[in-house]
Amino acid sequence: MLRIGTGARRIAAATFLAGLGVPVTGIPSYAPHVASMQVTPGTAKPGETVGVFGPRGYGAANPVQVRWEKVDGPVLGEFPTRESGFAMWGPGTITIPADAKPGVHDLWVTQKLEPSETILRGIPVRTVIQISDANGQIPLLGAPLTPQIEARPGDLVEKESAGNGALLMVALGGAGFAMFVAGFGAVVAGRRSAGPEAAKA
Repeated sequence: MLRIGTGARRIAAATFLAGLGVPVTGIPSYAPHVASMQVTPGTAKPGETVGVFGPRGYGAANPVQVRWEKVDGPVLGEFPTRESGFAMWGPGTITIPADAKPGVHDLWVTQKLEPSETILRGIPVRTVIQISDANGQIPLLGAPLTPQIEARPGDLVEKESAGNGALLMVALGGAGFAMFVAGFGAVVAGRRSAGPEAAKA
């Protein structure tokens, strides 16, 4: 007896209804796997080992390479795929370069695909990993990795120079005014003393 699967029955029913002019919606479509990579943990120190795994979505004929920073960067590990069709690889481990700088870095998965595997999508695969410093500290996003000496604003220096000049002018003006008052007082006193002597003569 011929057994018909659920998917085949749904397609046959949809075809029959479409022939009768009945609108048909909700028929599931086949979507192939898209290649990806999982990294565990997502944060590591320079020189540490992390786990990597590639779920279904890769070619079955050739191994994959996990690369650092660029699609043609240094190879951190090579892994054979298993199972046919949309193959998987791993789990395995890679070692973060010892000279990796703190921050977010790219990890790439590359693979040579055969002509029969052109249906595969997502290769090369890109993912990211957070690298901390040797003490496990993660720099703030956008913050400098080393202490920075903040330059003194130039306009502050100009304002201070202008302020000092203004204070000097005020001081000189005050001294000049005091000398003027003292001279004026001396003239007045001299005139007063000369008045009685002229009257006696």
